[in-house]
Amino acid sequence: MRQLNLERNPFMGKTFIKNTSEWEGRMAQQDVFEKDHNIYSIILCGGSGTRLWPLSRKSFPKQFLNLGGSKKSLLELSIERVKNISPISRRWLVTAQGQENICTNQVSKQISRVIIEPQARNTSPAIALTAWRLMQEDPDSLMVILSSDHVIQNIRSFEQTVSDAIQLAKNNFFVTVGIQPTYPATGFGYIEQGLPLDKDGNILSPQKLTEVTATGYSVRSFREKPNQAAAEQFLRTKKYLWNAGIFVWKTKTFWNAFSHIQPETASLIESITNENLSEIYAKLENSPIDIAFIEQTSHVACVPANFDWNDVGSWAAVRECFEQDSQGNTISGESFVHETKNSVIHTSGPFVSVVGMENVAVIATHDAVLVMPLSRSQDVKKVVQYLEQKNSKLL
Repeated sequence: MRQLNLERNPFMGKTFIKNTSEWEGRMAQQDVFEKDHNIYSIILCGGSGTRLWPLSRKSFPKQFLNLGGSKKSLLELSIERVKNISPISRRWLVTAQGQENICTNQVSKQISRVIIEPQARNTSPAIALTAWRLMQEDPDSLMVILSSDHVIQNIRSFEQTVSDAIQLAKNNFFVTVGIQPTYPATGFGYIEQGLPLDKDGNILSPQKLTEVTATGYSVRSFREKPNQAAAEQFLRTKKYLWNAGIFVWKTKTFWNAFSHIQPETASLIESITNENLSEIYAKLENSPIDIAFIEQTSHVACVPANFDWNDVGSWAAVRECFEQDSQGNTISGESFVHETKNSVIHTSGPFVSVVGMENVAVIATHDAVLVMPLSRSQDVKKVVQYLEQKNSKLL
């Protein structure tokens, strides 16, 4: 799944309900969660990133971390977020081999199924394998696919957005959720919004738009990592959204289309048994679902996010996402902080003292320490590159 870094402004998708009638109308959509007994929440939990090094390691990536003094990990918060969407019996987790024990320790009582990838092959094989297995159990199911390592505020608004996406998915759309961009990012994929759609997928005329609010939009195009000039143009048009990595569709509809677009991959997945899983999975193309499927199919719709979202891709983002003290600091662990502002201090190891600093990250574990200006958060990758060559045990 595409990893988005929202360091410069983590809370992007701010769309507010304008009046009471609109609020009541959206709240009525919550009935879809109660009436439908085939909505499955699929939580992707196989990442192994190190962008929050030294706290995040390959053996313990960020989805398992408790950040910003939170008592729950990002994974636990992700599972909690879908409690009104899918009951425990319809919550599935997809994780990587070697991480299943961590998942079990953190959320085993909150999910019903764990699918274990024998090796990392990106999101297209993971989602396709899950869809195939789900279709064998519940061919009338509907998949709500989410990441385990994002921070989402405004849970009620998140539920509203998912409800809108479900309404379109019921009409055989492949739905993606988009985030309103606030600066011309060149490292993200963009979704170009097309015509406004009502909840049944019908195109809304300009006159009709004065009476009802669009549930979503058709997708005119996808643009991958534009140059600076193009990104600035995208921002000016106000017709482009970032991809939040949230997808909703009918399982059977997806599998029929995926089998047509990726027949070789689909055939391999259909041949998987418990005995040959590792062998067959190794043959699958390493590809994100966006490129392997979404960008190649038709009948795609986009629902703009009604919630605040961040993929927590840097230590700067951690400061913005989690609780701050009166000086703008996000602090976790045993520490002493004096005359320090707008900083992240996190220790899971030694006592840490930070005095007279501003806009810095001070991160300590039992075996490593990171100190840097928050403005250089992306340079953590340089540390990782060094360790890959010199001391991979610290990764």
